Amino acid sequence: MRLSRSILSAGLAVFTLTSCGPSTVAQCNEFADVINQAQVFKDEFETEIDTFTQQAQGAESLGDIQTAATQYISAVDKVVGSIDSMVTSLNELELSDEQLAEYRNGYAEIITGSAQELNVAGEAMQLVANAQSETDLSNVLEEFQGKANTAFTNLQTLSQDEATLVNNINTYCGAEVPVGTDAETPETPETPTAE
Repeated sequence: MRLSRSILSAGLAVFTLTSCGPSTVAQCNEFADVINQAQVFKDEFETEIDTFTQQAQGAESLGDIQTAATQYISAVDKVVGSIDSMVTSLNELELSDEQLAEYRNGYAEIITGSAQELNVAGEAMQLVANAQSETDLSNVLEEFQGKANTAFTNLQTLSQDEATLVNNINTYCGAEVPVGTDAETPETPETPTAE
């Protein structure tokens, strides 16, 4: 089995602004601080998914597959918890700038959607973890594949939406997007496959 390494795109560039009024600069910086926190949990998630992928590819028994599936579910639960905390932090931001408030709401909606799709992917993987025999595993692979493919297709769309929104926020706040960042070109998640 192969699953996506990168689900979430990059956050905002660190701002050093002079083009906006002081209030907008401060609000942009507060917004960026919250969004930039995502990089830490995204990196951790990617590391855990890499480990999962290696374990899944080297699986020689149903037990090995179940162990890898359980690790994936744990990684999803952890990143979803981090996303939920980030949404709370975003909602607590006091943004008097109407455009920034609109961007904040849009960003919160996108990452909430990402968390929902990650949960669907986790539910699909739970089917694999719950298989009690190779026959059970064989019987759930089609359902697993369908749920996982739908989730990753939706995550890809959300990732592209996030990258576009981050670029819009950076433009509005007067920050330049560093060349070669995920915000400039979102990484496309791989669709899980059963081997």
